[in-house]
Amino acid sequence: MRRIFALLLVLLPLPVAALEVRVHPKDFVYAYEVDPTRGLYTVVVQNVAVVQKEGAPLTLESVEIQAVSGGQALQTLVVPAADLDKSAQRMSAMEGQGILKLYDFYFQTSRYLAGIHLAANRTLGPGTALVVFGKPLLLVGLPSDGLAIVAHAKDAEGKAVEARATLKVEDHRSPNDYLFPLAGTSNVEVGPNLHVPHRWVANEEFAFDVGATGGDGKFHKGNGSRLEDYFAYGKDIRAVADGTVVEVFADATESYDRLRQPGESAQDFEKRTVTAQNELLAKSYKAPLGNYVILKHAGGEYSHSVHLKQGSVKVKAGDTVTRGQVIGQLGHTGNSTEPHLHFQLTDGPDPMYSRGIPIVFKDLFVEGLGYEGRPLQSGWVVTAK
Repeated sequence: MRRIFALLLVLLPLPVAALEVRVHPKDFVYAYEVDPTRGLYTVVVQNVAVVQKEGAPLTLESVEIQAVSGGQALQTLVVPAADLDKSAQRMSAMEGQGILKLYDFYFQTSRYLAGIHLAANRTLGPGTALVVFGKPLLLVGLPSDGLAIVAHAKDAEGKAVEARATLKVEDHRSPNDYLFPLAGTSNVEVGPNLHVPHRWVANEEFAFDVGATGGDGKFHKGNGSRLEDYFAYGKDIRAVADGTVVEVFADATESYDRLRQPGESAQDFEKRTVTAQNELLAKSYKAPLGNYVILKHAGGEYSHSVHLKQGSVKVKAGDTVTRGQVIGQLGHTGNSTEPHLHFQLTDGPDPMYSRGIPIVFKDLFVEGLGYEGRPLQSGWVVTAK
């Protein structure tokens, strides 16, 4: 019996570290075309969490994001130990201060790290995780095998431990022929580029802000202290495709006070804006949207038109709308620094927790560049044909 018992000890697997890589949103990332003539695309891996589920503590050494084709890593982004330490310290502090809970729609840790605490450094104990946010890649072509995310760690004895996850890279093609939400000529103030805030948040990754300029290239006349000074204010917003109204909010009001005042510094205006945003969030996580209309289109895609003018919403939940129908007017409700349309396409009806989807408008002409049917970029002046 002693010999049999000893043999069983040999055959039983030794305890292994339960290290796991979780990615949110999971399964795939959307590629966004930058330059079709050179085959250039950008992707952003929004949230990577390395989780130690159980067992002895492990110390992370690095995280790698690899673009893989034909089984070969063609490009590798390394998140080194120093950056992991900074991320751990920042995220742990925000968790302790309650910021992650208040801004859960932004960080979305409740969606993939429920019951897991954030470690204050690279050493992960049982039930803890380290989160890395917003890691971009500029791709030359789309990797056939997608992205591999590899976490490298060591146990207390210095033995290497590894965990990995994979993501497909998707070049999205919608089943719908979308109309641009504003007629005439507009200015894409913010597109899905890497240098603007939208791209770094899962729900609005491919959102854009649209306004209009006058003949002098400015967004407003005078000193811009009144809503009526802005050239885009009050412009009709159109349904981008046939669909059904799934949600509407139309009770938000507008105020001149939410505009930058003459002589006010950018820093003071930013502080005032953050304060106003937090006051809105205290009411509801959707309150920063102001007035909005959400439409469901074919293929399970949803369009969101946000910050609509006070009193301008023309539809209600349950209505059927047709492509080009006016649903409201461009305004300045919610968390808005000046009159503009915030527009996004998502895979679900919740504007804060659904996933952003790339959109291409085939009816647009890009002034000065002559492009048509191209993904929008920040700063483009576009005309709806």
